[in-house]
Order: sequence, then structure tokens, then C-alpha cells
Amino acid sequence: MSQQLQSVQLQIVNRIEALANAHKMVQEFRYGFLTDIDDLPDFTTPTVYLVPEGASYPSQGKINYSFSLVCFDMLLPDKSNLKYVISDTQGILNDIYTRLLYQAGTPESWQVVGTGTYTPFQERLTTLS
Repeated sequence: MSQQLQSVQLQIVNRIEALANAHKMVQEFRYGFLTDIDDLPDFTTPTVYLVPEGASYPSQGKINYSFSLVCFDMLLPDKSNLKYVISDTQGILNDIYTRLLYQAGTPESWQVVGTGTYTPFQERLTTLS
């Protein structure tokens, strides 16, 4: 892969990281795969996690990169804060996605294609010993 292609992907990651870190509610940004157990036990919530999903090379000569943008927060043991966690994490993702779509100075060399979806999930992150 050429250096130019790598830098475009890196620019996208850096832009999303900057937007996440600028959000007043976000405590941490991570990039990688959620399956990397070594990376998960040590995080501060709410955390925004950008997961690479691959790239496609359509006939128009443009590369389409795919990512999953995940936001998670701590759920209390009795789940009494569930509706707040869902609302807050969806709000954070909406804010980042909206800024990606409408941020001034977006390079003409890339754009957001398609639509975003929001799917709440519950996962227990535990350290394996």
C-alpha cells in the first residue's frame, strides 16, 4: 500500500480522534479492535472506540474506508443508570458524526458516505486470568 493511501486512513483516524477528545463528555479515545483483551481492562468512561472494518476499492478510483464508532460507559450493578448511559453514549456518537458531516474545512479528498446507525449493546468486560 502506498504512503499516500496510508496517510489518508491515518488522517481519518486522527480527525475522529480529535473530535472525540474535544467532546466535553468523552474521557478517552481508543483505536483498534474490541477483541484485544489486553487493551480493555484499563479504561476511563465514557470511552469512544474506533474500530477499523476494512476498505473497498470501487470502480470510481476512490477508496471507501469503513469503521465502527463505539461509545461505552459504566453501567451500575443494578442497571439503574441504563437509560442515562444509552442516552449519553448516543448523544456523544451523534455529536461526533454530525461534526464529521458538517465540519468546516473538510478536505475535498474525503467525505462521509452512507448513513450511520446506532445500536445499543451491553457487554461485560472482564479481565481473564
